Amino acid sequence: MIIIKAKNYKELSKKACNFVLNEIMLNPDCSIGFATGSTPIGLYKELIDKHKNMGVDFSSITTFNLDEYFPISSGNEQSYHYFMFNNLFNHINISLENINILDGNSKYPLDTCTEYEKKIKNSGIDLQILGIGANGHIGFNEPNTSFNSKTSLVNLSEKTILDNSRFFEDKNKVPTQALSMGISTIMNSKKILLMASGKNKAQAIKRMIEGSVSEDCPASILQRHPDAIIILDEDAASLLENTTVPDKVGGYKIFTEHSLPKNKTFIVISPHPDDSAIGCGGTISMLSKENKIYTFIMTSGHRSFIPETSKEDRIQIREEEVIKESNILGSEPRFLKLKYYDDKNENLLLDIDKVRKLFENIQPNIIIIPQKNDEHPTHKVSRMIALEAIKQSGLDVEIWNYESPWGLFNHSSFNGLVSIPENHFNIKLKSINCHKSQVERNNYALIAESLANLRGALIPEQELSGFGNKKIKISSKLELFFIENRS
Repeated sequence: MIIIKAKNYKELSKKACNFVLNEIMLNPDCSIGFATGSTPIGLYKELIDKHKNMGVDFSSITTFNLDEYFPISSGNEQSYHYFMFNNLFNHINISLENINILDGNSKYPLDTCTEYEKKIKNSGIDLQILGIGANGHIGFNEPNTSFNSKTSLVNLSEKTILDNSRFFEDKNKVPTQALSMGISTIMNSKKILLMASGKNKAQAIKRMIEGSVSEDCPASILQRHPDAIIILDEDAASLLENTTVPDKVGGYKIFTEHSLPKNKTFIVISPHPDDSAIGCGGTISMLSKENKIYTFIMTSGHRSFIPETSKEDRIQIREEEVIKESNILGSEPRFLKLKYYDDKNENLLLDIDKVRKLFENIQPNIIIIPQKNDEHPTHKVSRMIALEAIKQSGLDVEIWNYESPWGLFNHSSFNGLVSIPENHFNIKLKSINCHKSQVERNNYALIAESLANLRGALIPEQELSGFGNKKIKISSKLELFFIENRS
């Protein structure tokens, strides 16, 4: 598990929102498991705000709710069906047919659970949002629930009934049963995001993180999930002996505005005209103050969809957009128009030779290229051409592999962080928006901002404050790199 601390509930909600937005931006058709209760309300308010003020699109996502009281009608104000529509669904552009909530008023609850389990299995859940009960339950899976449990009708513990009684005017009307995803169902989710706030959750959090994996504390099973993120405010984390963070503290090379290289020559490889701005525009903006930056636009980008234009029109439009971007970032563009983009790699040797000659002429100190996990075909070929040109030129250069929405680093494949101050990040967003032909179809500025915020949440500041006696102040927005030497 990766444990992230937030100062308070508001910050916790914002950090959680970054994770959800990142999932939606990278996969608009994703499937999200939603939770209820008091903890996720702040997250849902943040999502509503991003929809209304930033145009985040929820129309293609599929949702599965974690649980529902039984028996209870969907119109009951205490039902989780009512909760989700009142706190989220009524305020975003979600498609009703994509919403899945257990029927708390079903005549045949066991059949309802079986069908729900089948739906989840067929769809899969890309991101499951969770809270945690004071007794360590997740969903309504109470202590001693089997880790192999599936979606089922469950009996609520006296502790859970008591905790939930605050939502009911008449404590005698608190349901004693519920329909809930099982622990096995939850663990099959690709990613899990658990939030916890308040001192009343501190003991459960301690057991979940520092205790043994045991059915006595259902949430402890998350220790075995391959991709679980836990976000805690200070109160919820107050009993932890060690605030757990990614275990690579000494392995990061950390750059701030004042520690970046100076008086160097950089070449940035941009497979398409807008890739460099989207992937590392903040870093380019910061570097350009005291370095020479060339951007190699490897392809014309004419395959992009721009209505009522010819190929020649599209090439001209995209070059004009790059020039505007470069004026903002402080870089010098070179339009290479490599042949592989049109001839299916038939003239790769010519392309490599062209890039090699440019490298030898410019003699860069550092070359910035897409990282190796980037699976976009054009990005992969551009990276290969750049690496082969470096090899053939015999240059002794440092290579910075940059992350983009099309190629994300996993938790162990980057070693460099660039902290992007707000003013430089605004320059990055402005440069991305120069590519009007592209942002009219896809909100790449929002995608880039979500990724930068996500990286800021993944690398908590306390992780970077323990190098000797010097505290390193980083911003909430980061760009990640894998830095290596090639000669």
